[in-house]
Amino acid sequence: MSQNNISARKNIASNRRLTAAMTFIEILIAALLLVVVFIIGWTISSSFTGVRKVRNYETAIFLANQAVEAIRAARSHELGVDGDRRKDTLLADFNSSDNMFDKNGEGFVPVVTVGSIDYHRTISIKDIPSDNEFTGSGLKLVRVNVSWRASEDGNPVEFELVTTHCDQW
Repeated sequence: MSQNNISARKNIASNRRLTAAMTFIEILIAALLLVVVFIIGWTISSSFTGVRKVRNYETAIFLANQAVEAIRAARSHELGVDGDRRKDTLLADFNSSDNMFDKNGEGFVPVVTVGSIDYHRTISIKDIPSDNEFTGSGLKLVRVNVSWRASEDGNPVEFELVTTHCDQW
């Protein structure tokens, strides 16, 4: 074989090796594309987690507002106060799940399950004393707490709503 043939074959073999290998720039571009795809996936995943948190808070706010609206619709003597042993009060209805009215769908129960999350609702009603010792104030402090465990990490979360009620005119 001639020297030209051998050197031509070596040039063809070395050209094949150069074209078969990836350059540093190609590796950088491939890595950059992988990073961009990872960031897009992570962003979408984070937004789903945020939506889930907001939905949990919306449910807690709805449950607290349900209690406040029922309290606003009631007269003071129907509310009851903390420590009251009467069973015919709205407070007793909210704090028990065996009341006869709970079977008709009004939802005045202490634990409400939505999806896989249990929301625990507690209601506290206290009389606010009057400055005048001869006349009661008729004012009641209402505190509604809704607590649940976050579905993302299992940490306890609580929402509290505080308002007053008075029906003396």
